[in-house]
Amino acid sequence: MADWDREFGSGKLFRTSIESVFKKVHAMAAKWQLEALTAESGQFLVGDNPAVTVRTDATPLPYNMAFGDAHSIVLPIGHRHLLALGPENMLGTTPRSRVDEINTVQILAADRYSDPV
Repeated sequence: MADWDREFGSGKLFRTSIESVFKKVHAMAAKWQLEALTAESGQFLVGDNPAVTVRTDATPLPYNMAFGDAHSIVLPIGHRHLLALGPENMLGTTPRSRVDEINTVQILAADRYSDPV
């Protein structure tokens, strides 16, 4: 018990836990591919919480789920460009309807973490 208390108090257990989670997420992310998309029209919102996990099997897009439950992670890198992790490498465009869906997710994700007034 004294060893556990010492490791907990020193932060060693916390660090070990973080490293373990990082390795698991890294292994999952290594299976995904990079998608680089340009908006056909409209603009992507870029905010304080730009990288958001999403699932693509429902409308509206479910978001902010655990990394392992997501189908993609979307990251607008400018008003016309978005990077995402997904099932295949892709360089292409995305329609205005998808831009609007991703913008809605950005707003809802930001609102979820904003300070209550």
